[in-house]
Amino acid sequence: MTSMAAALAASLPAAISRTGTPQPSTTTQQQQQPKQFPQRLEGVVDVEAAREVESVQLNSLVFLKMMKHSTDILPPPPANTLQQDRNAPPPTALSSHTDCLGVLLGLDLDGVMEVEDSFALPGGETNLGANSYSDRLLTHLREVQTPDSPVGIYLSTHNGGFATRVSIELLSAVEKHAGGRGKAILVVHDASKSNGGDLSVKAYRLGEGAREAAKLGKWDEKTLTENGITSSTLLSPLPLTITSPTLISAFLSTLTTPSSETQTERTLSSSSGSVPLPPSFAPLINPTSTSLTSYLQNTLDSLTLHSHEANNIAFLSRQIAREKVKHEQMVKDREEENIKRRKQGLSEFPSIPKEIKNPTKEPSRLEMICLNGTTEGLAKNMAAEAGKGLVRTYL
Repeated sequence: MTSMAAALAASLPAAISRTGTPQPSTTTQQQQQPKQFPQRLEGVVDVEAAREVESVQLNSLVFLKMMKHSTDILPPPPANTLQQDRNAPPPTALSSHTDCLGVLLGLDLDGVMEVEDSFALPGGETNLGANSYSDRLLTHLREVQTPDSPVGIYLSTHNGGFATRVSIELLSAVEKHAGGRGKAILVVHDASKSNGGDLSVKAYRLGEGAREAAKLGKWDEKTLTENGITSSTLLSPLPLTITSPTLISAFLSTLTTPSSETQTERTLSSSSGSVPLPPSFAPLINPTSTSLTSYLQNTLDSLTLHSHEANNIAFLSRQIAREKVKHEQMVKDREEENIKRRKQGLSEFPSIPKEIKNPTKEPSRLEMICLNGTTEGLAKNMAAEAGKGLVRTYL
């Protein structure tokens, strides 16, 4: 007969050996970590950024936000957004229009950049670094689980639909940002054309040479020459498609408009046949478009800004040349003085290094490239408007 102690010992669970339990390896822990993208998107999401962006799909709600932002009355940009190493540009009608900037949010799916949301940037925002307005807002968007991956910049301008220096700098910041993954886009909306009933929305990405210059952070003459960067190669155009959500498309499909024949019949039935038609003065109206004068004024303003920027670059180039000549003369005088002291048996003075200490930096020519593109775009638009007026004149 077994004792009571033996019966209790047999009823207890077996002891668990702590030394025999295998610990998960580092590789196993890495495999158990959650993936960044869902499994259903593994085949279409370009995680390694190996495929270039081929087209852009812009949500219609994002486009409405851009339109609303372009119609807001914005304060002038602060002085810190100007280039600090040169004189401020003269006030012109073209520069008085404050450009609207914002960040685009979305995802790159199989070479198609799908833009789903956006937010506006305050005046003076030129980076996406830590403690910036964009960084804080992206943190809040991440907390509420909404799209928080910056994929580009939108710009609403009045300068003929070309990019500005600030927009290129912001686009370069998105390129370096983790969300952009080196494939940021720029959506440009020309607000000046919208006033005449014409829609102008274009999508771009940085060209190959401009991307290399943005990585280096240099836009000097040497970098532009080596990479072949001009106003025509700074940006590469992309096909753009504006899409509408399913609910909005379904609502628009239910809307109907009365036909023109029904409206004409109602007008004729309500009027008497004996009443004469009012005279038409349409042939006496000036066929030239009223926007032609504004295009001409903006073109002259862009030439003024271009000339001012060229003078600034010329002044800085002359300053660099003067510093270089002065330093070379100092090095030469020191060498001649040391030769004389060596012959006299005296101790030599310390030699002056051939490199200039804290020299004037080579001026950035990004503003000049953007002004070249602005002048070219305004001139083309002015020629198009003049052509329309010429056609109306001889119709």
